[in-house]
Order: sequence, then structure tokens, then C-alpha cells
Amino acid sequence: MRGFRPVIAKRDELGKPVFAAFSLLFIVLIPVFTALPGCGDPAKPVITEKRSWQIPVTTVQEEKLADLYTAIGSVTAAHSVVISSRISSYIRQLPVQEGQRVKAGDVLAMLDDKELNNQIRQARAAVKSAQAVVVDAADDLQRFSDLLTQGSISEAKVRKARLQKTTAEESLAAAEAALALIQAQRQYIQIHSPTDGIVTRRHMAVGDLATPGTPLLTVETREQLKFETFVAESQLANIAIGDPVELHIDNFDPLLQGQVAQIVYAGDPLSRSYKLNIRLPVHAGLYTGMFGRAVFTVGHSYNITIPPSALVKKGGLEGVYVVDDDDRLRFRWLRIRRRWPEALEVAAGLRPGEQIAERVPRDAREGDAVIPLLTKLPTGN
Repeated sequence: MRGFRPVIAKRDELGKPVFAAFSLLFIVLIPVFTALPGCGDPAKPVITEKRSWQIPVTTVQEEKLADLYTAIGSVTAAHSVVISSRISSYIRQLPVQEGQRVKAGDVLAMLDDKELNNQIRQARAAVKSAQAVVVDAADDLQRFSDLLTQGSISEAKVRKARLQKTTAEESLAAAEAALALIQAQRQYIQIHSPTDGIVTRRHMAVGDLATPGTPLLTVETREQLKFETFVAESQLANIAIGDPVELHIDNFDPLLQGQVAQIVYAGDPLSRSYKLNIRLPVHAGLYTGMFGRAVFTVGHSYNITIPPSALVKKGGLEGVYVVDDDDRLRFRWLRIRRRWPEALEVAAGLRPGEQIAERVPRDAREGDAVIPLLTKLPTGN
């Protein structure tokens, strides 16, 4: 046991037999794998059958199209009246509410007249007092005139009496004018609507103190509405008073045709925009505050249009089938700029004179033959 040593194979000696065995197995299997494809039928190439379609074909051309500019805005009243009191008094009645329709002459508010009545009574008392002074001064002047005739007094006293009478008469005239002024204010106790319209805002409530110049109510007329918008400085030169404007009002079905009525040539220095007022036609369903878009024609340009029936969607993108010189379908991506119900304006992807297919069947493929049925292209404007 002492001299016994186990026999251990060296690494190189063990690896060489294993490597040789794997190499022999690989050489044997190569012919087997090579022969497997030959066990079945040979692979046949996929042949796509080209079909022919008799479909309308259109020759695209450039059309004269309007260059449009769109600006957002709101419907406002062409005539808005801010009602205020002519006198200072507390509001006793305010019978109208916001949104209520009123007619010219309707009572909008009633003011408290107690203080005014007291002022009238005071003015009347002042008139009576002034009248008494005038009568007394007239009597003094008559008496002094008689004494002057008798030589009992000097002429200076008569002149003084005449001056006092004149002063008394002037004081009476002032008192009467003050009474007339206060009495005239009585008509302002009731505040009437100056026009037909709608009460759009109540600035005060019953019990508030109404003073001259302080807004009490706002009444907007319904006779004429306008669309108020702002246009960019770069487009101002392309718009003039009297130009027709196409108006798209949200939640309002009919398309409206307006007219530029006013341009305020005083721009906002921050936004570089200018205010425009567009005259609107009278319509029962049109109200102030409605949001909309004004579309201006600011010029014309030439561009290609295609019928909507020619547009095809593939992979979420849009394009058309172009018919090549061999009358074969070739799909091409397009970029659409504007859309109308009867035509589409192409920004890129087509050239004038090219032919495109309309109403292409869904199962049509790239390279299919076309038997053209020539059609006429509709215009976008």
C-alpha cells in the first residue's frame, strides 16, 4: 500500500480521445442532414397573380385656389348700452333680471324719491320766501318814489330801494330755477330702457346707492350683432373693409357670411394683432358670447387637387394609386393640406399631368393592370 499510486490521466491525454469522438460523429451526421430536404417535394416559388381593373382614372392638374387665413373670435353686440342713474338715490326696485328681454320704454329700475321730495319742498319754500322779498322791495321802492316826489327824501334812497328790488327779483328767479331743476329730476326716479334688447348684466342690487356715471345695468341690442376678432400684423395688408368673411360658429349649424365692417388700426404691441369687427346677418339662434372662427381670403395660389374617392389609407398614412405609363397601379404617399367635401388639396406627392386611379377596389395590389375610364377632376373652390 505504501508504494501504490493511483493512475490519473493527464488533461491533454483525456481531451484528445473525446475531441476525436465528436469529430467522427459530426462527419457521420453531415450527409444525413444534407439528405433530409431531398426526402420531400422541391420548394415552389410563390407567384402573385396580376389582375386587371376597369376603374376611373383622373389626370391631376393645378387649380387656382384661395389662400385662407383663420382667426378666432366671439359674437358681440354691435350696440351695447350701459344704463346709469342721472341722480343720486338708493335703488328701491330692480324688476329686471339678467337675460331678460326688454323693449324701449320699459321700466328697468325705481329709485327712492323721499329725499327728492324733501328737496322739492325746500325749493318751493325758498321760492315763496323770495316772492315775499320781491313784494316787500317793490312796496319800498314805490313808497320811496312818492317821498322823493314830495321832496322828503334824497334820490340816493330811491336808487338803493330800486337796487334792493332788483336783487330780490334775481333771488326769486334763482329760487324758481332751483325748484324747476329739482322737479325735473323727478323724471329720473324711474329709469327706462332706451332701446330694445337683452339685459346682459346687473351691476347693482336693490338697496345700493345709485350715483351718476356708475353702471346700473347693461342692455345689448339684438338688432345688429358683430363678430369680434384679432388678426396678425402680417395679414393686415390683405384684409380691407367690405371684404366677405366666412364664419364658422361653434354649436351653430348654418355657415354664415359676414362682412368686414371695421378695422382698428391700433395694434397690440405684445401680440402684434389688430382688432376687426365683422358685420353678421340677423339670425334667431345667434347670441352674444358664441365662439367661432372667421375665415378670410387673403390671396390666391395654384395647387393640385384630387377627388376624395381617390384617397387610399395604408398603415395609417394616406396616398393614391398612380397609373404609370404601362397602365399599372403604383401606390404613392401624399401630404394633404386642405380638405373640402368635393376635393382635397395636395401639398406634396403629385405632379401636374400624372394620372391617378379613383375608387380603387380593396383587393387591388401594387402592379395590377388598369383599364382607364377617364374622368374630369373637380375643383376645390
